[in-house]
Amino acid sequence: MTRSNNFNPQESPVCLLLIATMTACSLLALKNQRLFFAAILHPVTVNRKKEYYRLFSSDLIHNDVVHLFVNVFALFAVGSQLEEYLRSVNTMGSFWFAVIYLCSCVCGTFFTFLRHRNDIEFSSAGASGSVLGCMMSFMILQPYHIAFYMPLIGGVINMYAALIYIVFLILYQIKAANPLVNNEVHFYGALGGMVCALVFKA
Repeated sequence: MTRSNNFNPQESPVCLLLIATMTACSLLALKNQRLFFAAILHPVTVNRKKEYYRLFSSDLIHNDVVHLFVNVFALFAVGSQLEEYLRSVNTMGSFWFAVIYLCSCVCGTFFTFLRHRNDIEFSSAGASGSVLGCMMSFMILQPYHIAFYMPLIGGVINMYAALIYIVFLILYQIKAANPLVNNEVHFYGALGGMVCALVFKA
């Protein structure tokens, strides 16, 4: 896959900061098991010990390098373009991008927490919900914009980019058999991104 336009780092500072933070935190957590388990979303622990920081920290860590790479690439390919677009139509575009990402994150983890707050065996990690929220937001704002190019397929517009991303996540989950990949976070995160896009358009 490749991006659909020339990349200008000055037009997507928040996205690049998120990518750098996510990568650093994930690599540290993969090397430090204690840190990893202290940061994952474990709803029972959040509920009993009031460790609400996990609603955010779980977004910054990943189960393995493949999981990290998929999310970092998707955020770079689509998230940076979303921020560039928002900056082109609004003087507070980077702020709006941060709002979309944060709302996607919180919606994904909070509603998952509510559903599983009494399930001792449930836990999850990764930024997939936040990334998918950004994709769905961009789809609403610019449905026919080419998100990226794929070999043999060519340009993939925003209307289909999220679907391809979900397929990649499902294939990864099947191959890795990793229970920490949370499909509920994907759904709620996507809803959060869509709501933010509708508010922005209003």
